Amino acid sequence: MQWRGSGFVVLSWWYLVAGIAAAGVLVIGFVDVRWGGRIVAAAFLIGALIRLVARPSRKAGGLNVRSRTLDVVILLALGLGVLVASATVNLRADVSDRTSVGRTSR
Repeated sequence: MQWRGSGFVVLSWWYLVAGIAAAGVLVIGFVDVRWGGRIVAAAFLIGALIRLVARPSRKAGGLNVRSRTLDVVILLALGLGVLVASATVNLRADVSDRTSVGRTSR
């Protein structure tokens, strides 16, 4: 698709990555934190892959911000960071054991 005068051609692959990340954020908010985090991480990793293999650079669209190496490293770091954070989140915080409201601690 090449619509002259529109931003579609310029940002092309960015729309895919942003759409997957937005779906992941919705999953985090309404369904499950871990699965949503995995989806957001996958979006960053897909963005890194697209940025790595897109030749020439302008084919990467909105993912082309800095040098290829720096873009790939940043996207990989974000993807792995979100993946680790979503995998290690504590979903069973037992708050009642940590507070002494209503009880006497002896």
